[in-house]
Amino acid sequence: MPSFEETEVRRKALCQRFVGQQIHGAIITSPANLFYFAGVWLETGERMAALVLKENGDAMFIAHEMFQREVEKAYVSTSFYRDGDDPYLMLMSLLGPTGRVAVDGAWSAAHLLGLQEAGKNLHCMPLQQHAAFLRSRKSVAEMASLAHASHLADEVVQAIKTHLCVGQTERAIANRLADLWQEAGASGMSFPAIVASGVNSSAPHHEPDTSPLVASTVIVDTGGIYEHYCSDITRTYLLGEPTDEMVRVYKVLLAAQKEGISAARPGATLQSVDRAVRRVIEEAGYGKYFTHRTGHGVGLDIHEDPFVVEGNLEVLQPGMVLSVEPGIYIPGQFGIRIEDLVAIAPDGSDVLNAAPKDLEQVILKV
Repeated sequence: MPSFEETEVRRKALCQRFVGQQIHGAIITSPANLFYFAGVWLETGERMAALVLKENGDAMFIAHEMFQREVEKAYVSTSFYRDGDDPYLMLMSLLGPTGRVAVDGAWSAAHLLGLQEAGKNLHCMPLQQHAAFLRSRKSVAEMASLAHASHLADEVVQAIKTHLCVGQTERAIANRLADLWQEAGASGMSFPAIVASGVNSSAPHHEPDTSPLVASTVIVDTGGIYEHYCSDITRTYLLGEPTDEMVRVYKVLLAAQKEGISAARPGATLQSVDRAVRRVIEEAGYGKYFTHRTGHGVGLDIHEDPFVVEGNLEVLQPGMVLSVEPGIYIPGQFGIRIEDLVAIAPDGSDVLNAAPKDLEQVILKV
């Protein structure tokens, strides 16, 4: 959990970004942003909850009275409403006579409409770019949590190897992954695991079903949570004797991923990392089979800034953490993806994952 001092610095930094933008306040609502700026992870369903931040730095947490115990841990003043009250009027009274407010994108349309009904002259602006800028630059403590979450990911993918066998179903492997994360000490999974065998592995986000594992490629994409910070790792295993094409694709993909990791350095653009990866795959003749971006930021959310994609000219800075996860997916045949998390350091980058990924280490005998 961040300290009071850390959250105060973050709120001040957010207000500083509003200077010159004619933004007079912020409404912060997503669990991840609430944790980052107020030190409380709160999920309230359909009930309105928000951290109201004024441009002068004053902050107030508003929530339904049933969440008093959770919100009392917040590092700011709190105010509660009960059934029958109008929380949007309460929110507007805290904001005061303001016209432009940055609003968290996690809010539903119902909440936004309620807010605009309470504030007739209110002009809502997106908070995302401002919060994302701050959250993408991890502190030492955040980096330690991400590193530990990634260490757990290494343990889990190593352990699942012993359960991969012809005839076992994808769903059974996904269920076993959930057990392994619990046994490893994670507080939960970052996302529902992807387990895809054979033809199914040619779909990048295949949902595990009752399909049996076959002597082919098996993609295992999984992640867990430690102290609210996510991990994300993908290993592709070759179950049985691989074909020459599978071996070729795997070698190309591993070379491309390593090229991307080498390119992920301070001062490089996100686009340049994507291009470095894509160049290797295209030169090998598999460019049309790499159908998604190279990676994404990871932190309190499994997918967050910065995004490793063509057109993103943002420059990498120390403290950023991103996935490098190229994939080659040949329709009707098989797919392969390899993913590690990379932390940008002052003089280069550090790979947070250490699970084996060389070809000979991912071939499993049947």
